[in-house]
Amino acid sequence: MTALLRNRPYRMYWMGQVMSQLGSDISVVALAFAVFAAGGGPADLGLVLAARMIPQPLLAVVGGAMAYRTSTERVMVGAHLTSGLSQSAAAVLLLSGTAQVWHLILLALVTGAANGFFVPAQQSVVPQIVGPELLQQANAMLRFPQNASKMAGRAVGGIVVAFAGPGWAIACDALSFFCAALLLSRVGVPLLRKESTGHTKAVKDVAEGWRVFRSQRWMWVMVLQNAIALMLWLAGVQVMGPVYATEELGGPQPWGLAVTALAVGLAVGSAVAMAWRPRCAGPLICGCMATMALPMAVMATHGRLAVLSLAMLIAGAGVDTAMVTWTGLMQERIPVEQLSRVLSFSNVGPLALVPLGYVLAGPAVQVVGLNAALALSATGILAVAVIPLVLGDIRTLSRPQIEPRTREAAVA
Repeated sequence: MTALLRNRPYRMYWMGQVMSQLGSDISVVALAFAVFAAGGGPADLGLVLAARMIPQPLLAVVGGAMAYRTSTERVMVGAHLTSGLSQSAAAVLLLSGTAQVWHLILLALVTGAANGFFVPAQQSVVPQIVGPELLQQANAMLRFPQNASKMAGRAVGGIVVAFAGPGWAIACDALSFFCAALLLSRVGVPLLRKESTGHTKAVKDVAEGWRVFRSQRWMWVMVLQNAIALMLWLAGVQVMGPVYATEELGGPQPWGLAVTALAVGLAVGSAVAMAWRPRCAGPLICGCMATMALPMAVMATHGRLAVLSLAMLIAGAGVDTAMVTWTGLMQERIPVEQLSRVLSFSNVGPLALVPLGYVLAGPAVQVVGLNAALALSATGILAVAVIPLVLGDIRTLSRPQIEPRTREAAVA
């Protein structure tokens, strides 16, 4: 950890990510109630969330290739500035009382497009600025303060929405994007591709990322697994969850406490990952994914806030342990010069299916009822967590041994 703290590029990147996450977690509670304030319902919330996700799989592949061909840092900063402007416009509309659902959908498309460029770029940064023997700690240390910000941010978000309205929470998110862009501009990520690049070679860069991705069965199977689980999880937590909170818990404040418990769980998962580098990655990731079904099962059975909060905490710990393990697995098995391009394809599946879950969540609640829809989500998550273990290369999937470098090389 001392070596990481002495690494200036990592410090700047760490602070930028935390700043961005803090604003996003303040606004995540606000978004549902912003849609409701604009006259929308659960189906409209699903459309806004879907609009934020739809551009991401379309642009992720382009973003991964651009990070390789130009500058990872430039892509990240530009994406954050764009998101900051989009959230600023949403805040102005909400605070002036003129926001309509279609405004929020349009601005969500802009933010989603920016994120499509940002995600594959930022996922390739850590192995470029720290040594391989520090990847596990670097990923976990990055997740820990981000998750701590979820605890503060979502609790604050619930309070801000309850007492000042969703517009001010969205304004905080806009400011955080601008501050994060400033910090990320000072990271100094080295260029991945040194030679001159021509526009005619961009397709070859994308094709190379696809070739590596499809050649690894364990990778695309687990990406598909994650895509389905994430679709069901986010539809349950971000669309059906606020409806459940409104109908059975009493509104945004208790829901803010429930998602804060989720953030506590995420922080616990990060703390565990800082001290533990599991070798048996496949079964661990699948087992951790199964915990995501718990909150949906609790809500499906009319669980009280205390039980739901405990389920959220357990799910958060499972999710973050799985995420840190998966991130380290990818960074260790994929060469750094190919990482942004390969990760762009690993993001396409989850990003493509999540909007479908958002769109279908509202109609599902209307057709089968809220509790039945939540029960179906829980069942689906459990199924996709277990099924990949039928394959031997998932059951035996492990992380490679890392030979530690000298202290001088580690802090260079």
